[in-house]
Amino acid sequence: MRRMDGQRVLVAAAAFAGLALTATVVVAIARQPDDEVAPVLSTAAPWQPFTPSPAVTVLPPDPLPTSVVADSPATTSPASSSPAPKPAAPILSLTVADVPATVDLAAEGTRDWVHWGLNTAEALDRKSGGTGEIQDDRGTATRGRYDNNPQLFSWTGGTPTAAATRTPTGVYSCGAGSRFTLRIPAAPSTRTLHFYAGVWMAQGQMTVSLAGKQATAGLENQQAIRTGRFTIRFRATTGNDLVVTWTATRVFHPTCGNIDMQAATLS
Repeated sequence: MRRMDGQRVLVAAAAFAGLALTATVVVAIARQPDDEVAPVLSTAAPWQPFTPSPAVTVLPPDPLPTSVVADSPATTSPASSSPAPKPAAPILSLTVADVPATVDLAAEGTRDWVHWGLNTAEALDRKSGGTGEIQDDRGTATRGRYDNNPQLFSWTGGTPTAAATRTPTGVYSCGAGSRFTLRIPAAPSTRTLHFYAGVWMAQGQMTVSLAGKQATAGLENQQAIRTGRFTIRFRATTGNDLVVTWTATRVFHPTCGNIDMQAATLS
């Protein structure tokens, strides 16, 4: 019993000695100077020599798929002629207005002009070098000359009379049914005809026709002379003619109520 107690004393002494040593180590570590840093313990794996990986060639990404269209074999379309342009629709208009005090035929008639009755009832002067498009078809009337027209006419560059200044002359025809007729070729471009005509103690009707179209206008004076400037604008395909007719529809003088005309211009 006593031996067992002795063994317990030895075991206890050894245990106490172990605790004392552990305490001494802890105190020693705790008492290290402030400027000394405890060694850092590394937990990294042991060092191994570096072996580079085999070289790897990085290829560029495949290009996006593209659509390739093959050229069609060249073909020649059959030659097709352009459709012929449609002809311009005919134009025909007629208006009447007062005559200016003086008319310059050369300035107004850029294509052609004519004047009747300068010296005789058969006298006809026109633009020298003009187109000659104003054609006098005579009509059915016997003509006389007069020289007291209220408006005056001048020109230069004429033939057979080269120039005239402020002439009051013209021609007339007596009686109902008397008629003057002009004919002018039409064109695809619009043209303008001015026709200077009048009445003396009569009623007159102007009729213009072209390519199936027609227009009319009139003048009347039962006591004296009256004149008008008839403006005709016209257009039609080549081969059509503008026909202008000036007719005495009534007369108010027993022997010579009449129609008259002085000049015409074309531009």
